[in-house]
Amino acid sequence: MNNIIIRKETEEDYYATELMTMRAFWNIHDPGCNEHLLVHKLRGAGEYLPELSRVAELDGKIAGAIFYSKAAVVDGDKKYEVLTFGPLAVEPTCFSMGIGSLLLKETLPLAKKAGYKGIVICGEPEYYPKHGFVTCDHFDIHHPAFGNADAFMALPLNEGFEEIHGYFYEAPVFETCEDEKETEEFTKGFPYYKPLKLSCQWLHVEKLGRICEVNKNGYKIRFWEQELPAKLKGHFYEEDAEKLPVVGDYVTFLYNRHGDSVILSVCERKSFLQRPDQAKTGVMQYMAANVDYLFIVTSLNEDYNYNRIARYASIAVQGGAVPVVILTKSDLCANVGRYVREAEQISDNVRVHAISALCGIGLDELKEYMTPGTTICLMGSSGAGKSTLINSITGEETMKTSAIREDDDKGRHTTTYRKLIELPGGVTIIDTPGMREVGMANVQDGIDETFSDIVELEARCRFGNCRHETEPGCAVKAALASGELSAERYELYKRLGRENTNNHAMKKEISKWAKAYKKSNKRNMWE
Repeated sequence: MNNIIIRKETEEDYYATELMTMRAFWNIHDPGCNEHLLVHKLRGAGEYLPELSRVAELDGKIAGAIFYSKAAVVDGDKKYEVLTFGPLAVEPTCFSMGIGSLLLKETLPLAKKAGYKGIVICGEPEYYPKHGFVTCDHFDIHHPAFGNADAFMALPLNEGFEEIHGYFYEAPVFETCEDEKETEEFTKGFPYYKPLKLSCQWLHVEKLGRICEVNKNGYKIRFWEQELPAKLKGHFYEEDAEKLPVVGDYVTFLYNRHGDSVILSVCERKSFLQRPDQAKTGVMQYMAANVDYLFIVTSLNEDYNYNRIARYASIAVQGGAVPVVILTKSDLCANVGRYVREAEQISDNVRVHAISALCGIGLDELKEYMTPGTTICLMGSSGAGKSTLINSITGEETMKTSAIREDDDKGRHTTTYRKLIELPGGVTIIDTPGMREVGMANVQDGIDETFSDIVELEARCRFGNCRHETEPGCAVKAALASGELSAERYELYKRLGRENTNNHAMKKEISKWAKAYKKSNKRNMWE
């Protein structure tokens, strides 16, 4: 607190103040925000009052700001001048430091001394009453759009405010920031932050962050540049495991500067990657959420496994992500083209790239995926080159790497838990521990899309219940006989389907046991 200075804004502060304002309101009410554009325009408006407005400086950086302007309350042919302020913005990583209170404490006496009768605002209903604001229905003042609400408040400053009645109108500049294209163009001048449309907006006391690490029962939330330790709110322990946060989830949480923040809810997911836990047959392992591309990283040595790539591809498609096969260590392979062609045959949904991160071969092909706002999840065996690939993408030693064992080309585990990494250009990487075995469960749609050619053949069979064995008019048997469909590909399709059916049945049975166990424990707790 001793390092916070409240002062007037200078021209040299303009960009920093606008950036801080953008961060303060980003994704709070809607995708992105336009408050930084409002600040930019407000300075040139005739109603703006720089003599009352102030910024907060913390350790030489702009950490907060409050902007005052003239407004009016109109009652028929009577027009009363009042004050308003907005935005009042605080750098989100400085939340709960009292900066907003300091700005109000500094400027409210200035407004009173200047002779203004009162202030009318639209603001946070749980915050401003602490500073003396009450709802405008106490003063017969109404908003022209919504009448009265808890967020519509006023603060009398001098005598005569009680005589002011009517409808409240801000300066015209507040109506000029609704153009989405203008806001988008203005925002290009600032660092990239991803706009999100979520059902939890508007946010009030709670904050919005992203799960960046899950390690046993511990969580970390990525909140701007911070990684905050967090715990779950109690209701999560009554939920199914698939509703618990995973790396990549957007969550709402209560911010705690001095300890664990509390995760309140998991926001709706764009995609959700899951697989059976091989150590616990039938139990699903929930791996990552909100992934755009799943990079299936396989090295061109003894690690290469066509069946495993197909399993990963089915998991990606089922989960809502695009499967991208990355064949690493291409410099050590004499017949790269053969493996590329083979991987491409898995499905039309699969993209394939052969690279050598150490030699810089093929890395330019990956630039198409490195667009702002994109999330890429890396999966593959230990030693496949995931960490080396991440270091090549980031241009620095982001991840530790380990050499593979010479006797079997198998790698040592470098990554031991899933972790989210944000790159400066707005790309997010999710790294995962090496997985040599990949099971299938609850992914029939993903299998069908990955092997869509076989599904189409099955639809052309004469009989709807064709088992593709001895039945006449079987399109699958005909394709096998003509070579249109390889026997190996068809066997893989059948094997994955059987495994998915068996594991899904086991998962349902275990889920039923788990629910009964929870119910029994809850009943015993109250007996």
